[in-house]
Amino acid sequence: MKTQWPSVQRAFTLIELLITITIIAILASLTAAGIINAIDQANRLKVRTVVMELKNGIDLYHTEYNRFPLDSSSTGANGEDVGELLTDGSNPLVDAIMGIPPASSGTPDLNPKRMPFAQFPPAHNERHGLVGAARPYKLNDMYGQPYHILLDTNGDNQVKNPDVLNTDPKISQGQAAHLVAKIAVYSCGRDQVPCTADDVTSWRPK
Repeated sequence: MKTQWPSVQRAFTLIELLITITIIAILASLTAAGIINAIDQANRLKVRTVVMELKNGIDLYHTEYNRFPLDSSSTGANGEDVGELLTDGSNPLVDAIMGIPPASSGTPDLNPKRMPFAQFPPAHNERHGLVGAARPYKLNDMYGQPYHILLDTNGDNQVKNPDVLNTDPKISQGQAAHLVAKIAVYSCGRDQVPCTADDVTSWRPK
């Protein structure tokens, strides 16, 4: 006669379940962190692309007109460079390098040749592009903030170095007071605060 062995069914213990859930949670958090980091890096790349587009557009404009795209009211004091500019619609710089006519007949035409030295897309939710239809145009980064621009308007081939004031000592330590450049452009990055570690600049490698 064939022997019948009772079937053995082993259930998970509470500890095993907790260990399994913990492992799944850790893997999920690592995956989420990786996705967030990848999105952040992609956004930084988009911002840096516009930073360099702005810088190169201003440089091409300067080569063509032998001056910067500024009206006569934007001048430095005591032989110093003009102050830091923003792409917030307070000046016609963005319009000028895009070859767009002045907003009104009483406004100086900074690009009479209508040469497009740079192009920027329309913004989505006021991010990453030209905001609205009001002129002069505003240009925002991926975080809804304007870009910062420094220009060598006194002709000494240097501009103030924002990294001197950076809150990250790894960046600020040993920095010279000025950058050897005609043009410097930066975004405040995801934290929307200038002179912090996540700034996206035209003078650093990334």
